[in-house]
Amino acid sequence: SGIQEMYKKVNISKIASDLGISVYTVSRALSGKGRISEITRKRIEEYLAEKELVPNIREKKYTDTVTKVISVVIPEKEYFVKMLFFYNIFFSVYDYFSIRGYQVQMIKVVHTDISDLVKAVETHAMDGVILAKFSGRDRAVNYLKEKGVPFVVLESYEDSSILQVDVDYENASNEITNALISKGFHRLAVMCDNRDNPVNERKLKGILSAHVQNYMVLDRNFIFYDTEFENVAEMVIKQVTNAKMDCILCMDDYICMVILKVLKKMKMDVPGDIRIASLQGSALLQEWYPSVSCIFFNVEQMGKEASRMLYACLTEHKFLPRMVLGYELRMRDSTN
Repeated sequence: SGIQEMYKKVNISKIASDLGISVYTVSRALSGKGRISEITRKRIEEYLAEKELVPNIREKKYTDTVTKVISVVIPEKEYFVKMLFFYNIFFSVYDYFSIRGYQVQMIKVVHTDISDLVKAVETHAMDGVILAKFSGRDRAVNYLKEKGVPFVVLESYEDSSILQVDVDYENASNEITNALISKGFHRLAVMCDNRDNPVNERKLKGILSAHVQNYMVLDRNFIFYDTEFENVAEMVIKQVTNAKMDCILCMDDYICMVILKVLKKMKMDVPGDIRIASLQGSALLQEWYPSVSCIFFNVEQMGKEASRMLYACLTEHKFLPRMVLGYELRMRDSTN
């Protein structure tokens, strides 16, 4: 023990990181339990001896402290319509956790700046996190993983070790595009927001696959970006109407409302002069006349399922598989 006192303590996660192996492997090697190769065991022993370290077997985990608080992380600067999506998520999380004795708080992030989230983790302000979509999400995901904070991501993530609730955007986009093509609308103009939106990419994949299934080609000259801005929308609508396109397909409800407003301003009739459909419906879009053909999915259910996953992780240490929510195709007057 005298020698051990001369040596510095090192966390298992540090050994794992330096040797490029998992924490689980290091833990098994040090405990002598479980099957582990002699080469790996030797590597760990040599690493410790060379650096004059002793393993700190019991590391304090983030989950050792319980606060009974859950954080929902949302983007700060969003358009009001898009904020409704995030508030619906927040309130469904609140409904789920509040009856189970938890408080629910909101953390807002601005673009890629996750400093408020970092502060909350460092002060252990919550037990777990539900991450909505925002531009710094990857950074937040990596940070929460590194710190061992339980969290759920809304929408798809490549890493299967992450809890996630997703919507089947690709099939939904494919289905509405097929419905429009079957109505004889073969010339579609697609309205997107920014180019690097991963959800847009998935929706676009569905639109393209529907064209392939119908032995057709989507004219890429009529895929427009930044159409959430009215001045851009106005320019592209002129191009679309000059080219006599059959239908405008909007990536989400906000873009659809911008396009509808611009069409109204230009005194263009829907569906008389041009048809329009949205890949995402919402309460605000429902108020529009004529009623808009859209894909509808249940945002409250998304928040509820994410809460259920996080609760199972916190209370039973259960890792539930990725959940993909369904959707509903609603064909209405705007495409008649």
